[in-house]
Amino acid sequence: MNEEIVCFCSNVSKQEIIEAIKNGAKTLEDIRLKTNACTLGKCKELSPRKKCCSGEIMKMLSENSYNV
Repeated sequence: MNEEIVCFCSNVSKQEIIEAIKNGAKTLEDIRLKTNACTLGKCKELSPRKKCCSGEIMKMLSENSYNV
């Protein structure tokens, strides 16, 4: 499901990250600039996974970059 939240501290969904990739984001820094994901550093506390969202975002970048 693409409405799933990936970054809990900034409330950024999987769909927003995929859209950022489609619109040219190629790095974690690009994702940060386009979506504000991974900028507050509170996902470890707020996420049900209890870990930072950067790993998941990097995985999404590698999985979706070929679709651009």
